[in-house]
Amino acid sequence: MLNKYARFGRPDTFEIAIRWSEDTAPAARRPAGHGWSMGHLELTVAGVNLSCSRLDSDQQSYVGWYLGPVFDWLATNWVDLLHEESSPWSKRDPAPAAVACRRALDFWIGKKDEDGRNTYRQAQQWYRRHGLRSAAAGGLFPDLFIRRVADDIELSWSGEPPLFAPRGLAFESGAGVSRLAVADVAVPLWEALQWLKSTPPGLDASFLGNWKVLCRTIDAIDHLEPRDFEGAAVAPELLTRISGSFARIGKEELLDEHVYPGRPFVEAFSPAVAMFGGISPKLDDRDVDALRDVLVSVEGGKEGEQLAALVLARQYLSIGGVPHEDGYQFAEDFLSDIEVSFGDYMPQGFVDVRVICDNLDIRIKETALDTDSIRGVALAGVGFQPIIVVNLTSVFNRSNDGQRFTIAHELCHILFDRTRARRVAHTSGPWAAVGIERRANAFAAYLLMPREVIQQWAHPLDEETSLRNLATRLQVNETALVEHLYNLDFIDEIQRENLRTTFRGATSR
Repeated sequence: MLNKYARFGRPDTFEIAIRWSEDTAPAARRPAGHGWSMGHLELTVAGVNLSCSRLDSDQQSYVGWYLGPVFDWLATNWVDLLHEESSPWSKRDPAPAAVACRRALDFWIGKKDEDGRNTYRQAQQWYRRHGLRSAAAGGLFPDLFIRRVADDIELSWSGEPPLFAPRGLAFESGAGVSRLAVADVAVPLWEALQWLKSTPPGLDASFLGNWKVLCRTIDAIDHLEPRDFEGAAVAPELLTRISGSFARIGKEELLDEHVYPGRPFVEAFSPAVAMFGGISPKLDDRDVDALRDVLVSVEGGKEGEQLAALVLARQYLSIGGVPHEDGYQFAEDFLSDIEVSFGDYMPQGFVDVRVICDNLDIRIKETALDTDSIRGVALAGVGFQPIIVVNLTSVFNRSNDGQRFTIAHELCHILFDRTRARRVAHTSGPWAAVGIERRANAFAAYLLMPREVIQQWAHPLDEETSLRNLATRLQVNETALVEHLYNLDFIDEIQRENLRTTFRGATSR
């Protein structure tokens, strides 16, 4: 008779259920290393049992196979699995990992140049850290990916059977994605690892050593230092210099990750790590110190009442999943709110985003960093005075209209991109999540070029002179205006292409 499942977590969020089962094969014929671990596994996300499969008329709610490789995968990749967000492939993809990783592997597998082969190797390594099937060892496991996204864990799955599955086998979950609090996933997984240690199956002497090795790997997790977790978010070489920078001014507490015994994971990265997350390790020490000083300068501050009310009203806002549509809708709603709060937002005939930030008690700091890769920085939330940093070295910020666009872009992050810690420490650049950046760009475009203002423009919208005049009036770039007019259906595709040709050479966003 089978034992009852040991269940960890909650099925409405994330649950892992495990039990050992009898292995009728002689010990000598079982797989080396993990032949001791035959069992049943159920994984449930948001009420959906990902392990449930059907073959012809037979349904099975669990995966029955050797579970040792799965536990070893969890323990070996614990830090990256729950803390690594960035991906190695150059084609940034806003899709869930179950789609983006498979797409990257398919794209790069046939590349014969050295860069292509290297990218494929890196994508494979990322898959092995985040894809459950990399630990299948011949079992028919669901195509589940686990990765960090800000202060959430993203769980995504394709529903596709393994390539070697019996003909007709199908997982009944279909494809899906869910984003949960880190603890909702990390705690059940940690409890499952502890169960493995305390409740092993009947162990043949030949496999006892394998089980003990796995137990030691699990024990090592509880002795990890905060630096080990930070290294999954910030390049280790850069992290060393960041730590040194904050230590020089006695502000090491801004790197405190609050990792506790029995909870070996970071629920919300510290402001410093969040601000530097993903940035190129080539960032020089002067820029590290400059960004550090910005963070320290607003520490201990607080948000004004108007901004706090706007953020509170948006904390449970539904996200449609189409970045430019979400950004446009957010901007339109925001314009309505601020008109009620402090009246006319364009007294000079254009939307003055600096005045908007001033009314919301958001500081704007314009500075010239050495790097041109950072476009802007947004800092706000509990314990910080809100601030937007505009990097004048960035190609996006070499004109007044470009700086205005960046301010509006960062304002979107302050309003809509708070983590579960109700804080934002976001640095905009090529490493940032593409979906979030596209939404912020759309927000900025609509905020600076409201539909109702464009509708009032009496001149033709597909003529060069008229477009230049409108761009001057709104204090925006001509090419940004052209794309915005197309997105709002003021011009068609042919008109947009003609205007693109006309304004080619102007700075694009």
